[in-house]
Amino acid sequence: MIIPFALIEYAVLFLIGISMGSFLNVVIYRIPRGESIVFPASHCVHCNQAIKPYQNIPLLSYLFLRGMCAQCKKPISVVYPTVEACMGGLLMLMLWKFGWSRDLILYGVLSALLLALSVIDIQTKRLPNPITLTGAILAVALTLLLKRDDLLTMFLGGALGIGFLLLNWSIGKLLFKRDGVGMGDIKMAGMMGMFLGPFLTAEMFILSVFVAALIGTVFIISGKKGKFYKVPFGPYMAAGALVALLWGEWLWLWYARFAGIIRP
Repeated sequence: MIIPFALIEYAVLFLIGISMGSFLNVVIYRIPRGESIVFPASHCVHCNQAIKPYQNIPLLSYLFLRGMCAQCKKPISVVYPTVEACMGGLLMLMLWKFGWSRDLILYGVLSALLLALSVIDIQTKRLPNPITLTGAILAVALTLLLKRDDLLTMFLGGALGIGFLLLNWSIGKLLFKRDGVGMGDIKMAGMMGMFLGPFLTAEMFILSVFVAALIGTVFIISGKKGKFYKVPFGPYMAAGALVALLWGEWLWLWYARFAGIIRP
């Protein structure tokens, strides 16, 4: 049986993605705790025993070990395989959208940053500076190396991201005497804007509000409204950015036709 070449391409990207996800798990666990992501080597968080290479294969090891540490038999968090599978899926989506292009590299890196920040934000309600700062540096480096856009466009996107949430924060302080968003959200938005540029950044904010409204509706219907308010804004921005990247053009075209701005 001849396997279509496209399936091989997606399979290769998925394998790369789950390997990236394995590294992201290290980042997600260690960065909020102020630990090095290099030393010590991978180990069980319960018994501190080193994890052997064949026990650290993305996705497969979790299945073979039945979600338990090989030494102490304590459970391994389902977050680990979930992050690995999500990163593999995100890279396949980026290949589907952008093909083998500079955008695949740029937005593949952005997807990894957004996934790590979203999981950390949900778990700790924090968006660590080392990740957002590294993301900003990568945005500059990739813009220059890939020769994708001029630096002005990149910085305009970053300025829009920071400016919009900084305005939101200021209004919250002035009118409601509390923070509408955190400083971590502002830094994350600036980093995202540097990857996305001004147009996609504006679209990201609009879609993040829709995503939040949709998820909030689900929580209300399910009777779990309180849990909705415990979800920080970072994951909503990440979701808005990914929707804008993958389906933003189609959504704007649909809206323009629906509003009568253009005719079918």
